[in-house]
Amino acid sequence: MLDGVLVRSSLLWECLLAFLKQDLRRIWMLPLWLLRDRARFARRLYAAAAIDAATLPYDRALLARLAAERASGRRIVLAAGASPPFARRVAAHLGLFDLVLAEAPGRPAGLHDYEVVDAGHAATFGGRRGGSALALLRALRPRQWLKNLLVLMPMLAGHELGLPALAASAVAFAAFSLCASSAYLLNDSLDAHDDRLHPTKQARPIASGALGIPLALSASLVLALAGLGLALLFHPVLGAVAGLYFVSTLAYSTWLKRLMMVDIIALAILYSLRVLGGSAATGIAPSFWLIAFSFFLFLSLALLKRYSELFNLKRAGREKTRGRGYITADKAAVGIMGINSAFLSVLIVLLYFNSSNVIALYPHRGWLLATLPLLVLWLGRLWILAYRGKVNEDPVLYVSTDRTSLAVFALCLVCAVAAAR
Repeated sequence: MLDGVLVRSSLLWECLLAFLKQDLRRIWMLPLWLLRDRARFARRLYAAAAIDAATLPYDRALLARLAAERASGRRIVLAAGASPPFARRVAAHLGLFDLVLAEAPGRPAGLHDYEVVDAGHAATFGGRRGGSALALLRALRPRQWLKNLLVLMPMLAGHELGLPALAASAVAFAAFSLCASSAYLLNDSLDAHDDRLHPTKQARPIASGALGIPLALSASLVLALAGLGLALLFHPVLGAVAGLYFVSTLAYSTWLKRLMMVDIIALAILYSLRVLGGSAATGIAPSFWLIAFSFFLFLSLALLKRYSELFNLKRAGREKTRGRGYITADKAAVGIMGINSAFLSVLIVLLYFNSSNVIALYPHRGWLLATLPLLVLWLGRLWILAYRGKVNEDPVLYVSTDRTSLAVFALCLVCAVAAAR
């Protein structure tokens, strides 16, 4: 059986998402196909989606057993509920089957084993499937919630350290985390075929087939409603910022990340929207300095993320990755822009130290000058490590576990506290 057995996923959902990702404007065609001929809907979808058979999540243990059975002289038949051309493409890619029976009766999709029947003897085999709950938890990417701690920046910058501001920031953190996980599930569902060709992303739960697409999309909808509802109930402005963040994330996932430079700017804006979310929750107006510093710092980190991806791509001997607008020849330009953006953010901090805000908030502002070499050390070191290929493709997560980065942040905090006393 092809669907749900040999392939660890639902082919209909795979084709549906591939169809929409290729051109979202074609969504109007789907209800027409259903109304005209529901029985042929799947066939039309299989043909229109044009999925590459190499990007499907096959059960590798099952493939190995089939290869062994075929080597022993047994005939291997592929029974598929998919359209005949699609089933034949899968069979041609795998090169294991003697016969393809498309739309032949068989077990229902979703069965997680396979049977070989010979003279009344049945042997069940196939790879073990993990629990959906654990796969769903992994797909939520809870480690990525660290990025949502940026909602604390307005509270810290404004020296509003009381319990009301902290509670409001916690609500913003929860709302942005729910929205982010919702977007991750949708993004991974849309990118499953591209992820399967990536050296590390192929292990993601949806790409590997450990998490079914219907469950992922259902959870994405529930999380989005919960996150946006929480933000809106707490404060309309927070609801508006969270809504803008979520819509921007969807635009990034479905379209913007394919556009050269637009994707980097979009990432920087998404980081900055978290800071604005903290401002909306606490009622602390963000200063010009905070917005400018945030944008250029996060622009540098977004460029570092792309630089690391291109570095790894070149190291793997590939010219271009699917779903992105860059080639390895762009690596130098991306690095130059990233380093410039990093030190622009340091310059903004230096100018901020001479502003009226600092004079009012920091009686001993001379201590703040000590943060400048620390910031130069941190950003310079980060980019040098990126040029050496030592930074993974998510710099924010790398920084969260890098001892030197954490030490620099701690020393900057000590300087800020000393300046404020």
